[in-house]
Amino acid sequence: MVPWKVLVVDDEEGIHGITRMVFRGYEFEQRPIELISAMSGAQARDLLNQHPDIALALLDVVMETDSEGLQLVEHIRNELNNRDIRIILRTGHPGYAPEAQVIVKYDINDYLSKAELSASRLLTSVVVGLRSFRDIKSARVQAVDINDAGVSSGQVAAEQLQKQMLPILKHSQRLQQFDLNPVAQDITANLHAQHQRLNNSINLLDQQKRPFQPEFFEPVDLLNQVLQIFLPQSRREGWLLDYRVSSDSEVGVPSQIKSDAVRLKQLLVSAVELAVLSADGNDLKITLKRAKQAGHILLSIEQGNGLAVFAATQWSNLLLQHLQRLCDELQGDLLERDESGAIHCTIPY
Repeated sequence: MVPWKVLVVDDEEGIHGITRMVFRGYEFEQRPIELISAMSGAQARDLLNQHPDIALALLDVVMETDSEGLQLVEHIRNELNNRDIRIILRTGHPGYAPEAQVIVKYDINDYLSKAELSASRLLTSVVVGLRSFRDIKSARVQAVDINDAGVSSGQVAAEQLQKQMLPILKHSQRLQQFDLNPVAQDITANLHAQHQRLNNSINLLDQQKRPFQPEFFEPVDLLNQVLQIFLPQSRREGWLLDYRVSSDSEVGVPSQIKSDAVRLKQLLVSAVELAVLSADGNDLKITLKRAKQAGHILLSIEQGNGLAVFAATQWSNLLLQHLQRLCDELQGDLLERDESGAIHCTIPY
């Protein structure tokens, strides 16, 4: 079987020896783990060019310089533009790179202190990273398979379904305007919510590029619309979907933003659909605040109890691909799902 390639970057030979001992004879999903050793950041850069299929990197923070490991992360993510490889930082000098700051600022997947590191902790972290790498590659393969199967037929189906769905949406919306009794009002509201979710799912089939149509709108209104779409299911199953829009003077979101409201609503609905898939009845929260990048907002969807909410299924992978496409069309970035199971994306406004 083709091995999983794991790059170990550390200027201490003893660390390489311990790592080899931990993974000697170990297999993940019937595939062995091949350790590739580098004693410096420069050597690691050469090895990354020689082995583009490296699945995971274990990086020491302090090597030639106090921040060589962090510079290597920047090289991998920004210069090599490699978003798939999983990165685990290991440090014997936590003061040089405080965990909270590093996790927020750098695109890494785990942070380990050598002083507290046990064999089981290292093994667990690597297995979680390899599993995440496997899921990313699987999603990419499925995307290629979908395209190879014939985008044209899917496009035709999407256009026909959208034509059939449009009058249904209009009728269900019109029903809510009648003076109905409370029971009938509730039924029509639920019907309209289900129609909107179905329409959003149909949009997943639509691969046609449409013009970007920016407009001014209030993000709170958009969030309220999304909440109404999922309100019937949340009531039925006993969980909550809530949102928070930061109003802090430094990180607050403007009362009005300019973007493609239709695409942003599709992104929100698809992201909540993805989170609901395996949240197991737990509450979900949407957070909107100003991103560190100037002129951008940070949108997050996470589970209230901090547990992971994602299952690797064909449907979830399709939703994830749709989110990536919408983020690209909104000229934003879909950030890697973290261990708490949150979805993060930055959108310019």
